[in-house]
Amino acid sequence: MIERKKIIRGSIIWVAFGLAILLIWSLIILAIGENPFSSFRYLIEGSLGSSRSIFSTMARMVPLLLAGLAVAIPAWTGLWNIGGEGQLLLGGLATAYVGSTLTVQNPILAVTAGALAAFVLGAAWAFIPAILRVKLGVNEVVTTLLSTYIATYVMSYFVNHPLRQPGSSWAQTQRIAESFRLPFLVRGTQFTAGFFIAAAVLVFFALIKYRTRFGYEMTITGSNELFALAGGIKVAKTRLLAMAMGGGVAGLAGGLLVMGLTHNMREGFSPGYGFTGLLICLLSMSHPAGIVAVSMLFAVIQTGSINLGLFTTVPSEISGVLQAVLVFFVLAISSVSSRQRGN
Repeated sequence: MIERKKIIRGSIIWVAFGLAILLIWSLIILAIGENPFSSFRYLIEGSLGSSRSIFSTMARMVPLLLAGLAVAIPAWTGLWNIGGEGQLLLGGLATAYVGSTLTVQNPILAVTAGALAAFVLGAAWAFIPAILRVKLGVNEVVTTLLSTYIATYVMSYFVNHPLRQPGSSWAQTQRIAESFRLPFLVRGTQFTAGFFIAAAVLVFFALIKYRTRFGYEMTITGSNELFALAGGIKVAKTRLLAMAMGGGVAGLAGGLLVMGLTHNMREGFSPGYGFTGLLICLLSMSHPAGIVAVSMLFAVIQTGSINLGLFTTVPSEISGVLQAVLVFFVLAISSVSSRQRGN
């Protein structure tokens, strides 16, 4: 009976917070001078209103999905990878370099090489703060965050100087070869096989977490480090591997963006996918299924806001505001739930 009351109370809280989120969103839109109901209709139509918009939303999910997973994998061991943005940029740079310098005729081998290069460089970049954390006790939140700024300047240097496309007025690399490019699968959209690659990567790591010994060791390490050490788990090794895998996934996100969308590396390559991945991980509680759901929600908001900006006076940048409100309320409800469990 007590358990049933807790479930009912929890459901009421979630519904109340959901209504509060919609209310705040509506007030923001009203403040701009638009009708919230019409605005929400344009938002949904722009993201889910047709098969073309659905595929566009799914395409937008690819970097969000991988960016969220890049934070979640180290989080399973108790570490926080805040440097996904930098790892993503370097992964994209690696793919752009490989795709513009190597001659690989077979598309499958070419895409594999591009993805592998992105994963390896992203993993290597994340491995540095992991070593500092495990060996010297340096806080990984600080080092991964600072490493993002270093990666940004490294990427900027290469696209402006050594790898800059000859004769180009823009800071960008040469375009990758045709064999490295992921073909668009749906006309009029940016939907490519990158979606299926990202989905396969998510399923792969979900299976590792829930169906392997290493996944169990990651979970125990993240839950109770002392218990893990007492049980014979090599905590340092587990965390190093988890952080490297997280960085590799972030790098892969950059590689897929290059192979599927931009076909080169340039300034302003990412609008902040790596930082959005942190929010996705927090909102999903690092759960693979939650990452899919939250990534989809963010993709709906981001894709639909473009349509919203076309038919109303609400700017497309409203998507960032809506996401911020969502994060605020979900974190608030998580805090309320934690206090209830404590009581």
